[in-house]
Amino acid sequence: MFPQAEESRRRWVPHLLLFVVVLIWSGNTVISKMVVAEVPPAQLALVRFSLGVLAFHVPFFLVLYRRAPRFRRDEWVRLAGIGAGGAGTSVLCFTIGLSYAPATYTSLISMIGPPLTALMAWVLLREKLTTIRAIGTGIAFFGAALLVSGGSLAAPPPELLTGAVFLVLSQGTWAIYILFGKPILAYRQPALIMGASHLFALCSMWPISLFTGGWNFLWDAQQWSPGVWLGICYLAFANTALSQLLFLLALRDVSAAQAVSYTYLQPPLTAVMAMFALDEQPTVMTFVCGAIILIGLWLVNRPQPSRAARPAREPRPAVSVRPVKQ
Repeated sequence: MFPQAEESRRRWVPHLLLFVVVLIWSGNTVISKMVVAEVPPAQLALVRFSLGVLAFHVPFFLVLYRRAPRFRRDEWVRLAGIGAGGAGTSVLCFTIGLSYAPATYTSLISMIGPPLTALMAWVLLREKLTTIRAIGTGIAFFGAALLVSGGSLAAPPPELLTGAVFLVLSQGTWAIYILFGKPILAYRQPALIMGASHLFALCSMWPISLFTGGWNFLWDAQQWSPGVWLGICYLAFANTALSQLLFLLALRDVSAAQAVSYTYLQPPLTAVMAMFALDEQPTVMTFVCGAIILIGLWLVNRPQPSRAARPAREPRPAVSVRPVKQ
């Protein structure tokens, strides 16, 4: 009885955590758009990431690492790779891309995350993608594309290309963080992995931000309004800190493709949040597309039927050959 209850919990709890994560992420675009109106994107990315790492990730790492087995050299290399090449770079690229691309196109371009992650998982890690999950991914992508485009794609503005490049880089670097961080989660605490990798991310983000104008916050921060600081605190603690911890906890029990597929929920949830924050009214298409996205997610995350193993055939008795008398 208890093993069945434990197995049931392991099935639905990761998906509940991923839903909470996508709720937090859905507010990321709306709040970032509001803050970027007053703060340059490179400064916003550096400040929010630095606050989240120093106030949340580093303390977690220092407390947990004292009681955990020491990292091996190959583990340090993996943590440095997913930190410097994934976590911090993804935040910086997304924030810069968001400042160039309109919200509609930002949501659409961000939808390449799941198929890009699935493709990288298949190429780099040979992770299997079943036919049903591929169909579900296609249905969810169609629903998300229909929602963010309003039924028809308009001609992109000239600055979209620059924003698209940064947003694609953001999705690619985040895929690196997911795919190469998943193996070490099998035997290490998620909070420990998150703290160590983000420490490397912070060390790499500061030199990168020097060339993008991120260091200018040292002189400009005193002019920021209380609303800007409130938005930065949400982005730092709810988005950068809490959501990534919940994401890693869920990633232990689901595949990388399943985890990233929840990205398709962001457009309808973001539309609902924008109704209150930006006074945007959702249309009937918002709810229709949301239903299509949910159908696709159900196909991607439905339990895979296990094929009954065929009973092995009993070997035929060996034919005894009588020796021929000479």
